[in-house]
Amino acid sequence: MMIRINSRELDLSTVNMAELIPEQQRILRLMADYRDIYDYNSLHELYFELYLRVHILRASEGLNYSGASFATFTTSYCNEYVWYRTRRGGFYLRPGIPPHAAINDIFVNGSLYAFECAVAIIIVYYKAVLDALGPAMFNRLFPHIYLFSWESDRDLGLAGHVSTDYIPGDCVYFDSPDYNRATPEWRGENAILMNGDLYFGHGIGIVPAREILDFLNSKRMPFARRSAFLNNFIVRPDFRYLSRFYVR
Repeated sequence: MMIRINSRELDLSTVNMAELIPEQQRILRLMADYRDIYDYNSLHELYFELYLRVHILRASEGLNYSGASFATFTTSYCNEYVWYRTRRGGFYLRPGIPPHAAINDIFVNGSLYAFECAVAIIIVYYKAVLDALGPAMFNRLFPHIYLFSWESDRDLGLAGHVSTDYIPGDCVYFDSPDYNRATPEWRGENAILMNGDLYFGHGIGIVPAREILDFLNSKRMPFARRSAFLNNFIVRPDFRYLSRFYVR
């Protein structure tokens, strides 16, 4: 439908596209063409969202190639010089370790880590915010990081809504209603929409939607009839709030 800045519709012809890299231009045009209305108080908020979304894509690529493995909470593991693994299978930041260093360690020493897909999404968002805002601001915003399922710091501002206006950098969910009860970790897959029809799903890779659906279908209960599908629930960080802490 439209993008609004301070309640006024943004005319894309007035935007200096030369200031935006191709990925940001594509995201901006998608938003302008979608049914949802995107409201911002200033151009700064809009530009920051475009900036952070590209960092989300970069962080997804980084985690995909980090060597980190997929695991359930029961079998998860981490670099215990950096994180303390809780009985629930989550990771809590050890005292004295800077938050930015702990997040970066996952990408540098990925082979020392294994976790499930929701944790992977949180890690991607933390890494993207770290790279967008810098270590000092990141450490100020997120001094006590705990990685477990969807638990995250409130300053990340994760919120879900129902829509099919998917934008690169969104977290989407592939649902498998006939999943095998013996392997509940494959009841679905949280994934980051990359570009086009590519998605990053931890444990699966950066692949087209069809490959994620085929993978989940292969993990269903015997004689299952219902296929996995991409549902319409989208999770995003609070771009407008986080833009307050960004200085160009």
